[in-house]
Amino acid sequence: MKILAIDTSCDDTSVAIIATEKPNSKQQLLKIKILSNVVSSQIKIHSPYGGVYPALAKREHQHNLAPVCKKALQKAKFLNLKVKTKNEKPQSKIKKLKTILNRDELLLETTEQFLLKYQKPKVNAIAITNTPGLEPCLWQGINFACALSLWWELPIIPVNHIKAHLAANWLTLTGASSKIKNQKSKLIKFPAIGLVASGGHTELIYMPEIGRYQLIGSTRDDAAGECFDKTARILGLPYPGGPSLALQAKLKIKNQKLKIKLPRPMINSGDFDFSFSGLKTAVLYNFQSQKKSVRESKDYKIAMAKEIQQAIIDVLVEKTLKAAQQFKAKSIITGGGVMANKELRRQLKIQNLELKIPFFVPKKSLCLDNAAMVGAESLLSNTKSKSWQKIKASGNLKL
Repeated sequence: MKILAIDTSCDDTSVAIIATEKPNSKQQLLKIKILSNVVSSQIKIHSPYGGVYPALAKREHQHNLAPVCKKALQKAKFLNLKVKTKNEKPQSKIKKLKTILNRDELLLETTEQFLLKYQKPKVNAIAITNTPGLEPCLWQGINFACALSLWWELPIIPVNHIKAHLAANWLTLTGASSKIKNQKSKLIKFPAIGLVASGGHTELIYMPEIGRYQLIGSTRDDAAGECFDKTARILGLPYPGGPSLALQAKLKIKNQKLKIKLPRPMINSGDFDFSFSGLKTAVLYNFQSQKKSVRESKDYKIAMAKEIQQAIIDVLVEKTLKAAQQFKAKSIITGGGVMANKELRRQLKIQNLELKIPFFVPKKSLCLDNAAMVGAESLLSNTKSKSWQKIKASGNLKL
């Protein structure tokens, strides 16, 4: 089974080709091989705004989708030029193609050129992120996937982006870190607790088995990644905020008298929900209360970065481990861009050693938005394929 997967849920344009063999049972490791996983980042474009600017992201997806798809097929050795024939332009398909992409002139132009130049690749289906995410961005990926589906006569499998972040844990054949050192378990066992922490989502998910998801906790306002971005902006640090704060947090403070204490919102709430808007506000009030000389000093930014990062880590670790205990989890799996944070990974691993629950985390590049995880989820959930006419984008659809 070979899948061409596409993700345009936010600001990264990604296309991947994955191949798999079905496991003998639901308890076995699903063997997935990444043949290619190409990601085109838009960080430089959005950095001046301190966050993702949807109109720009949409435009860049239109520009990037066909070239990224070409590169992914090329890396997988699936890209072949068409053999010239008398009927080089099937007019009926071109007419339908223009109907699909009638509002996206740039995407129509690049897609038509791509499809007329290259052969249909040897893939069985197309997997596409259709929810959740920024709708203008989601639609670009969906429209491109629909165009490929129409032209190549392939089924489309819609994929939930949150589930895909957890599915990244099954991409072990590409070097994903699937277990902590000295831990014997190599398989994800069920029931499992999943933590997804990203720029737009912070959620705890109960998984009784592969492909089944039950939301048990989510953020009531700002997500963890969003909090990183907003507090970094307050301190004058560059976007994206998570990596910027992490770099500052590694530095040593010269002024040992400088102490900052921030709240850990909802850490003892008794449920599994999150709230990071209060943390962001606390950072703002502390920043505004300082003299200009203090808040612009290196020591203040380092101290604040350390405390912001630790406050977020404390909440994520505490709630995840409590959920694992309450639901008697046999595995903890994680995903999302915030899980690329080295200190979060380290502390979650260390604190989990006492519980001795097998802990899984994808390698850092697979924590970030990518199409390989979308392809993996299309296989894990056994989602039924749909015709291209029925695929719709939904920015806020939950599990």
